[in-house]
Amino acid sequence: MERVNWKVAVLLICLISLPFFNQVPICVNLQTKEESSPSKSHSISYISHEPFNITSNTDFETQGWPGNGSLIDPYLIENLNITTSSSACIWIMNTTSHFIIQNCLFSSPIYDYMGHYLVFPITLANVSNGKFCCNQVLNSYGGVSGYKLSNCNISHNSFNASNTVINVYHSNFTSIHNNTQNFDHCSVGMNLVSCRNSVVSSNSFKIVRWSGISSVLAYNISYVDNTIIALETDVFMPINGIELLSGSNCTLRANEIVGFWWSGIELRGDCHLVEYNNITSNLKGILISSNGSMVRHNTFTNNSNSIEIVNSNDTDVYSNEICSYSSYSAGIVIHGGTDCDIYLNEIQRIGYGIALQGATGFNISNNIVGDGRYGFVFSWYGTNYPSDVADGPSYNCDIIDNIFDKGGVFPAVDNYANWNFSSIRFFNNTVNGRPIGFFTQLDGSVLHGEGYGQVILICCKDVILTGGDYYGIISDRYRNEFHDPGMATAIVLIGCHGCEIGDVSFHNNTIGINVQYSTDILLLSLLGYDNSWAASITWHSETIVLSGCYFRNNLKGIASGWSVDIRIYNGLIWENGEGIVLVNNPNSIILNVDIYENEDAIFLGDSDMCTIRGNSICWNTRGILLNSSSDCLITKNEVCNNTRVGICVDLTSRWNEIYDNIFTFNNPNAICSGTSNHWDNQVDTGNWWSDWSGEGPYIIDEDDQDNFPMMNITTTSPTTKVELFTLDPLILGIAGGVIGIVVLVILLIDRRRVQIID
Repeated sequence: MERVNWKVAVLLICLISLPFFNQVPICVNLQTKEESSPSKSHSISYISHEPFNITSNTDFETQGWPGNGSLIDPYLIENLNITTSSSACIWIMNTTSHFIIQNCLFSSPIYDYMGHYLVFPITLANVSNGKFCCNQVLNSYGGVSGYKLSNCNISHNSFNASNTVINVYHSNFTSIHNNTQNFDHCSVGMNLVSCRNSVVSSNSFKIVRWSGISSVLAYNISYVDNTIIALETDVFMPINGIELLSGSNCTLRANEIVGFWWSGIELRGDCHLVEYNNITSNLKGILISSNGSMVRHNTFTNNSNSIEIVNSNDTDVYSNEICSYSSYSAGIVIHGGTDCDIYLNEIQRIGYGIALQGATGFNISNNIVGDGRYGFVFSWYGTNYPSDVADGPSYNCDIIDNIFDKGGVFPAVDNYANWNFSSIRFFNNTVNGRPIGFFTQLDGSVLHGEGYGQVILICCKDVILTGGDYYGIISDRYRNEFHDPGMATAIVLIGCHGCEIGDVSFHNNTIGINVQYSTDILLLSLLGYDNSWAASITWHSETIVLSGCYFRNNLKGIASGWSVDIRIYNGLIWENGEGIVLVNNPNSIILNVDIYENEDAIFLGDSDMCTIRGNSICWNTRGILLNSSSDCLITKNEVCNNTRVGICVDLTSRWNEIYDNIFTFNNPNAICSGTSNHWDNQVDTGNWWSDWSGEGPYIIDEDDQDNFPMMNITTTSPTTKVELFTLDPLILGIAGGVIGIVVLVILLIDRRRVQIID
């Protein structure tokens, strides 16, 4: 999971807070835009009026405003046009009388800070029972500023305010309803600080370049049915749609939030309810750092991370619908926290369904991940925003009764040795409708693989897995001509020792079997075909034996990297993109393997002191390739009919011994750019060459030659291929099983140290 730089987070918070603490009026060159004025559904004859202040209840009467200030006959201020360049249009303070300001037109650039509150064109301070409705505030920095409001109403107004539309501090029982900012952009739609028992509903801020609704110390406030859409531009990065940065017992319901760079909703504080919101195309759909809250029945569409939970406690996240578009997006990401319940969520078209890191006591159950690249990820790396979660594992968590498809469990666990998997209960989860076999810290057990859709072995010792047919574990993604296979794997071994996998078939997966950080592993009689990346891969492991394996039509038959002592015996590798690929694999052996009709038969990269012996390498595009691989022994192989080269030794490969091989009808038979390689045994034995003239040494290039070439085997190129290519995989499986049994008997004689005997 990506970390968020804490310095960037602090900067963002400071920028958000800037309007609250700025002691100097903000001066911006305003341009009047009559075309930005919202149209009215009825005609109003505005009366031009000078700006004015009301500082007490008696001012309403002395200034001649109609009404008596009661609930049924409020003072009425209406149909005014107040335009000023230096002050508030109307500034009302210290009143309790009922009043209404309606159907007026205001314009002023004022955006100032006076003592405890901001001064906007409309400024209400220490006011009760006021109503500001059906007005227009145009060509302004700010719209309405309220301080210590009680039982007030701000509704059905249209704004064209470039900075903050509505700003309310320390207010109670106030309704902010059905206001719009739809024409020019605003930095902040609404800013609420230390407010209680209020309703913010049906407001529309559709061109936001910073934050839609920002709340600090919010208590018992309902945010309902608001529409908040970020400004689409490369210049600004709108941060949050709705942010509750502290407080408790707030409700966010049925809001529409679209396109924010950081999050649709950022939720902090306690005991909030978030439900029935539509949250679309944000970096994070909702960022939860809250205690005792409930997030349910929301719809998340095309967010990068739909739900991210950071250091939350006793919070329930359930019955949400998540649908993404990206192979690298995440459905629900958990960092830290305790005792949260994540259940009944439906996650579709996602990169990573659920990722768990640093949490304690979580219950993750009955979730569905459909069309997910991976269903579940055990994550290690923490985050430092909105609160610090150190890198580390999760403890005492239940992952039960979840339904995954495609990739199932992500086939890697960082720092696996530091997890206490005995406290992780991973039960009754399925992939593609079949159970996931998740086994940790087993010792000496025999597992029967029939019926499993995926098997994960972590830190197991001397475990035997036998039988099973694995398919459909897929993480491939295609975009135009780019293919990213991912890592989804049918059978995974992580940190295991002395285990055996035998008589298993895997097909139509991304990877058939994946061995990581393991030692002394036997892979016997495996049948792997039609896997989009590899039938078998090995990483950072030692002494891995593959014997009697049949791998066909995979991108790679066998791939191994950063491992030692990989032993490949008596198999059939054919019709793959690459047959056998060993990278950084010293002291490895390829013995008695038939390698046919691959693009590259054998590739050694940075793999010294390897042995390639007794193999049949025919009808491939390229036969044996040595890249930065030295001190290797290549002998007794039949290398024939490879269309581009039989053997190729690159410039950085040296001191290799290549003799007693048959090189026939390759095009060419050999290419060598390296130095100090020997093409004979330096005594009396070279190689068979189909294009040797019969006299003198066999010349490869001006620096390389076989001093003891052997006579031609035949003078014409063979035209027939092995009929085995047409055999059904089932027949191959039976044949492989027979050979595998023989090999198994031999290997069991010396189970941990297989000897090669001439």
